[in-house]
Amino acid sequence: MADLNQVQAHLLGRISFFLESSVDEPRQASRDLSVLRAEIGELEARVDREAKEIKLRRAESKISQFASEVFAVLPTVAPCVGSELDFSSRQPEVTVIEADSGAVLRIPDVGSDQNYLAVHISLSFALQRYFETVTAPVPGVLVFDQISRPYLPTSGEDKDEAEIAGREEDEDVQAMRRHIDFLFGEAGRRAGLQVLLIEHAYFADDPRYVAATREHWTRASGRALIPLDWPTRADV
Repeated sequence: MADLNQVQAHLLGRISFFLESSVDEPRQASRDLSVLRAEIGELEARVDREAKEIKLRRAESKISQFASEVFAVLPTVAPCVGSELDFSSRQPEVTVIEADSGAVLRIPDVGSDQNYLAVHISLSFALQRYFETVTAPVPGVLVFDQISRPYLPTSGEDKDEAEIAGREEDEDVQAMRRHIDFLFGEAGRRAGLQVLLIEHAYFADDPRYVAATREHWTRASGRALIPLDWPTRADV
């Protein structure tokens, strides 16, 4: 019992000495592990195949929704009137879902240049909308060349600027105006988006169109996208 009492007294003395001597010593700050836990979670998400598939399906669903919203306001003809678009990134592929029958149409089945154009513009803007929502490092720039081709086809060498103003308009010109209205509306709603349009048609009676036009590449102006005075190779 004497030995046990001595052991207890010795142990209590050591503990008391440790507590008394550690009072004045600066305590080490505990580490904030929340940052590390967040980083671990992000790294796990990158290598988690199942989580990646879920995120990919969500992205495809969002893009399909955005594309269908745009498609609904652009001019189309049967069988695309009122239809929805479905986007898949794996092929990649865009399909048209018919409004009434629910039939799935591949791009070769849409049947009209007007429909091809509407699908192209819808998907382009849908991707930009999605990139904006996820703050993706993708430039907010879209470039379109001759979206009037299905409505104002050119023939032979007559490819000078076609001014549209002050004359009776058919369905094709009215459809083209719907495209122009959409381009201006969408560019105006999104501060980070720039749309460049290289176009044969010139809507001289639309103040927005006139103000937004930066270059007139016509025979009369003597200017072109590729300057006419650029040197050419002798063997060409």
